[in-house]
Order: sequence, then C-alpha cells, then structure tokens
Amino acid sequence: MAKQTKIDIIIPSYNARYLLEKNLPSIVKNTNDLGNLIIIDNGSTDDTVEWLKKNYPKTIIVRNKSNLGYTKPINQGISKSTSEFFILINNDVRPNKGFITPTLPYFSDPEVFAVSFNEEGASWPDMHWANGKMQFSQGSNKSNPVVSAWASGGSAIFRRSIWDTLGGLDEIYAPFYWEDIDIGFRAWKSGYKIIWEPSSTVVHEHESTTKTLNPKYISLIKQRNELLFNWQNITDPKYIRGHILFLLSHSLRHPGYLKVVLTAAWRYLTHPHQIKRKFIISDDNVLSHISKTI
Repeated sequence: MAKQTKIDIIIPSYNARYLLEKNLPSIVKNTNDLGNLIIIDNGSTDDTVEWLKKNYPKTIIVRNKSNLGYTKPINQGISKSTSEFFILINNDVRPNKGFITPTLPYFSDPEVFAVSFNEEGASWPDMHWANGKMQFSQGSNKSNPVVSAWASGGSAIFRRSIWDTLGGLDEIYAPFYWEDIDIGFRAWKSGYKIIWEPSSTVVHEHESTTKTLNPKYISLIKQRNELLFNWQNITDPKYIRGHILFLLSHSLRHPGYLKVVLTAAWRYLTHPHQIKRKFIISDDNVLSHISKTI
C-alpha cells in the first residue's frame, strides 16, 4: 500500500442521534489513523447536530435541509474528504477492533479500488447473469477473501483517486439503492478490482431510517434502479437481447411491471447523465473474474 497517514470516515444520517451515540465511539476508537470524521445530516429534526458539536467538535458536518437519502449525500461527504483512502459506513454499523488492518495490504496493488468488510450475518455478493438481467445472491463460503462484484456502500474502504476517476456515485439512482453496485461494476469494467475480506469484521444491526418510508415506494425505487443499472452498464449484445426479451415477457405476464419500466424510462430520459462510462472490459470478462476466492 502507498504510504498513508490518515483515513477519512463518511457517514450519512437522518434523525439517528441514538445510532451515532451507540456506534460512533466504536467507529472512532477502532479506526487507525483517523483523518476527517464527516457526517452528512439529512435535515434531522432531532438534536443530532447539537450532539455532534458537543461530543465530536472536530466533525465536519454537511447539513441538508431535507432527507436526500443516500446517493447524493455520499457524494457531498466525499467532496469534503481530503484523504486518498476513506471509509463509507452506515450509522447502524459497529466495526470490531482491527477491522481496517487486513484491508490495507490489498491497496499495494494500484488497481484495487475498494475492500468490503465482513458484515456479521451477511456475506460477499455473488453476481451472475440469468433470465435477462444481472442476478445477485450471498456467497456461501466466508472463510477466504473473495474477488467481489462490488463493495458495500455501508461498510467498505475505498481509494479516492479511482473513485474520482469513476466520477463518484451516479445520482440517477437517488435517493438510494443500486448506486454502490453501479460504481462497483463500473470499476470492474474500467479495469479495476474489488475485494471482500473476511477478517475485517463489522456488526450491522439494520436500523436504517428507510424502514420509516412507504414499502411500496421503496419497492418501486429498487425495481426502477435495477433496470437503470442494467440499461447503463450492460454492453454485451447477447445480454442486451436477453434483457429486451425479459422486459417484454415479464411485462406481458405481470402488467403491473409496466409501471416500473415506465418509471425507469422516464428517469433515464430526464435525468442528466453526468457519469462518463468508458468501459474497456466486457460483461463476460467481469463475470469470469468475480466471486472467486483469493
């Protein structure tokens, strides 16, 4: 790894002072060479900001007037970061002692973009193409490091220079979901690598504030963003043909799915495309490399 003295921490939060109070002490204590602690407050109406100013006065606080979700706030937070390496971590994640140390040697390889932590109760993401779209599942064997399809946006360490080259998170996915999968797949197709490290352990208690939102709205956003991911990243002709057949057949069998397709199409056509996608690796090539143990 290149000589590194500081690692920034970036955390989005909304009305979750109780989670910061619960998990921030472990985050700060267990982060070796902590640089900037950056909290993006999404218009909280609790006393998050006042509590941070009192208990963590050196914190860089980005304040939004309303809850912008995850995608844009993360880009806001990273714009305040000054370190080559930074950690994205959710406010409901508690890292264990020494969680960073096993990740650092990987960065001696200049092509490594990110290293994802091992969340208790979860596993590394297995990605494959089936039934006209990218499919995902959790890997079964957690005993060895794995070449990962993406790094979790809620518990991973990233290299800033590659992040900037990729253009950060694509805000077409706002307010949340699929943006970390997107930047991970873009990284692979641009010639970079991502690792999942089993000895870098964290506890994710899944107390996300998205639980307070309408489940139908969340489902629509997830499905919309799944289509946007495939439309923006899949370039192999055989996969494109398969995806078109999926859209037609699935919409005929499930007419309600047309709402998802139209919502995604409207988003795709009306949202500014600010991310430049200069892929040098094929979809098949990426799929042949990921999900393998190291």
